[in-house]
Amino acid sequence: MVKTQAVVKTRSVLLKRTRDDGSRWTLLDLLYEIGVILKGVDGLVELLAGVLLIVAPSAPHHALSSVAFELGEHPTPLRMLLADYVEGLDDKLAQTGLVFLVVFLILHGAVKLALVYFLLRRIHRAYPWALAVLGAFLAYQLYTLITAPTVGMALLTALDAVIIVLVYREYRELRAAKP
Repeated sequence: MVKTQAVVKTRSVLLKRTRDDGSRWTLLDLLYEIGVILKGVDGLVELLAGVLLIVAPSAPHHALSSVAFELGEHPTPLRMLLADYVEGLDDKLAQTGLVFLVVFLILHGAVKLALVYFLLRRIHRAYPWALAVLGAFLAYQLYTLITAPTVGMALLTALDAVIIVLVYREYRELRAAKP
């Protein structure tokens, strides 16, 4: 009972939070904040993964090989499907090349973290840049989705499109409120 009351109280505090201009937050404001924070977490994970690949370049191969082996131990149709998928990921990683992957992850992660910092601080001049960069990321995701479609990529692309709309909405509100 106490835990339920704490959750309800936390939600009501979040929804009662006010914006810089004194108006109350809407559900879209809350979704914007959550989406931007998730982008930051994603950027941090990408940055750390890139650094990990510099420090231990064979780690992804060993991890993917171990997962594929474990999945193949007690063969069922689902486990074999997953094992084949994981082995395919390992093959794609080997074909792509480690240098490209490291550079991509570090740059992508660092850019996302910078954008998140500027967006959460509501730095007005950063919004057009953020929209351009997020749009470029979305274009690359759409290209990837078309050339190698997966359900995961489709979901991430849709989520990123929603975040772009929310960032644009926030930018319009900030621009309208600017004296």
